[in-house]
Amino acid sequence: MRKTIGAFALVLVALAAAAPLEAQAQRAARGFGMSLDDQMTALTERLALDEEQVVKVREILETRAESRRERFQAARGSMDRNAMMQMMQEFQQETETKLAEVLSEEQIEKYREYLAEQQQRRRPPLSL
Repeated sequence: MRKTIGAFALVLVALAAAAPLEAQAQRAARGFGMSLDDQMTALTERLALDEEQVVKVREILETRAESRRERFQAARGSMDRNAMMQMMQEFQQETETKLAEVLSEEQIEKYREYLAEQQQRRRPPLSL
């Protein structure tokens, strides 16, 4: 009886852990980062975007994602790490320039803080 209860408890724990792991695997399959909907939810709350800004920011981020995908597919396998980093920096600068046309200075500053936090979360902890 104890073995049955223990096995049942083990199955429940495994099932409870499977859902978050599956979600994480789906995000990883799309590439690192959050989905556009997740980004928009976070940015809308963080930057206190109004309805017009939400539409414009979403459009900017959608265009950025399409452009980035196209450029990376065209360059697949032919770029070194430094060239990839340079391309990512260019994408970020282009995005920030476009967002500056839509957001206030205070919102742009909060956006930069948000990006720094997201970047920090992606970095693995230093091991000694």
